[in-house]
Amino acid sequence: MDQRLLKKYREYANTEEAFAVLFVKKHLAQAKGNWVDVVNCRRYEMSSDDLHFKFVVGGLYERRIQPQYPPRSSYTINGKFDERTYYLMVRAITWETAHKDIEQQKSKRVKPVKFKITGVSYDKNRNNKNYFREDAPQEIKALANNLHDRTDPLWDKAVQYVNGPEFVYEVRQARIL
Repeated sequence: MDQRLLKKYREYANTEEAFAVLFVKKHLAQAKGNWVDVVNCRRYEMSSDDLHFKFVVGGLYERRIQPQYPPRSSYTINGKFDERTYYLMVRAITWETAHKDIEQQKSKRVKPVKFKITGVSYDKNRNNKNYFREDAPQEIKALANNLHDRTDPLWDKAVQYVNGPEFVYEVRQARIL
């Protein structure tokens, strides 16, 4: 097992570029069977989901070099297969092979298939004029008639029905350039 490769891969796996590659694989059908080279990307910083991007721009390269994986038997100790370590190594080898293949193709001036994916995050309730959600009981909805009077004991229960911002994410465009 190559500890140096695993260390480099683990550092890469938490980068914005790594999440951008996963994002492209998820939202661009043409990425299947190709290496993804991310040129530029920008995440939504306020989103808790690592796969929410404003945009990802890059190129798709044909897979010319195939990764050479170690045999599963190398990760079997006392008859027990160490699946987690094996698949981590497979990912690291795939990542290293992708970078070698992409660099070789760039040095030969191979033109990639260029792509751009754009997404947007917005408040689903931004145009909602109601103070309380639709599923709130009528007696709680009646409190919206006078929002400045918080003396009613129902307000303790009403706060769970307040129509707060609800952010949603969607891919607006995924296209080949």
